[in-house]
Amino acid sequence: MTTAAALSAPPAFDLLGEEVELSRIEKALQALFVGDPDESGHTGIARASLINLALYNENPSELERDAAVLAELTNETACRSLLIHADPRAAATGARAWVQAHCQIDRNGEKSVCTEQISFFLTGHSPGLLRNVVLAHLDSDLPLAFWWRGELSDAFEEGLYSRIDRLLFDSEGWAAPRNPFLRLLECQRGSSSYVMHDLAFTRMNSIRHAVANAFDRPLVARELGSLSEVTIRYAKGFRMSALYLAAWVAGRLEAGIDGGISTGREIVCQPGKAVRQGFRIRVSELDPARLGTVEIDFEMGGTRVEISRCQTRDFIRTLTKRENAATEEDWLPARRLHDASLVADILNRAGRNRTHGQILPTVLELLALRG
Repeated sequence: MTTAAALSAPPAFDLLGEEVELSRIEKALQALFVGDPDESGHTGIARASLINLALYNENPSELERDAAVLAELTNETACRSLLIHADPRAAATGARAWVQAHCQIDRNGEKSVCTEQISFFLTGHSPGLLRNVVLAHLDSDLPLAFWWRGELSDAFEEGLYSRIDRLLFDSEGWAAPRNPFLRLLECQRGSSSYVMHDLAFTRMNSIRHAVANAFDRPLVARELGSLSEVTIRYAKGFRMSALYLAAWVAGRLEAGIDGGISTGREIVCQPGKAVRQGFRIRVSELDPARLGTVEIDFEMGGTRVEISRCQTRDFIRTLTKRENAATEEDWLPARRLHDASLVADILNRAGRNRTHGQILPTVLELLALRG
């Protein structure tokens, strides 16, 4: 392995604390938490860690963004965080490391609770290097949440994923999502039992809540049997979220997909337990002038339900329109989510993420459709 001195790291790493030799990381971390004692001899700084959180990215140009997201996360989540950026295309194989602490400040302006961060820059094509770096620097006996940024690569190998408890990723950024999903499922069936969390699915929590809330009303629920069409519109870059929503709707209605006549734009669903007849889910792009990521409408006999993000406030708006009746309007709070808040929501909820697992086979069906 090439020595650290011979590896050139992006300038942004200079903002990630003190550079240290890999063999001295633990000693350097301990030194971060030794402050000036007060009159009673205490430093007043608590070292907090409930989980290991690793963020891995093979695009070094995104380092500053990832560092900012991880710093925001550690302000709310007590963890040991590992920020790992890699350049697998580099000729030399090696690793450099930096350490720093993220601290909460009390009302007196003093550091109170701190979490530690280790940042790594890995170079060269050596899939086992990532595994060795991660496993050697985990806070022992604590679960590992691993956030994989970008496309899966050779570095996602059994020695690594067999130690992961929660695997976080964002399929919106994958060029061809179906193959990575098949690979993740195959790995999961093998020697690993990691729980998958896709940020593209988590983004749909507010919309799914609004749909469930709308159909909780008896007058709307009675019309569900006559459902004829569902329309889903998605903003540029959020097609996976739209497919998740389509799969979830079909799953809730226990309606199968007719793959023989369905396309990526028009999904034909067979009658289900809650629907007496077949219906169609139309998927199209959202008007660029509209705010929000996904909108959904339901056509049911004489009733139409429209669910979308409010264009002026942080709410999801539901309009229920019936023939010969006034339009009903409902509002649910829905703050705009960014990567840090999505990951924080995943870590706070924990659980087995069963809904995602239940609809993933349908999502794979939809990804296989043409057109």
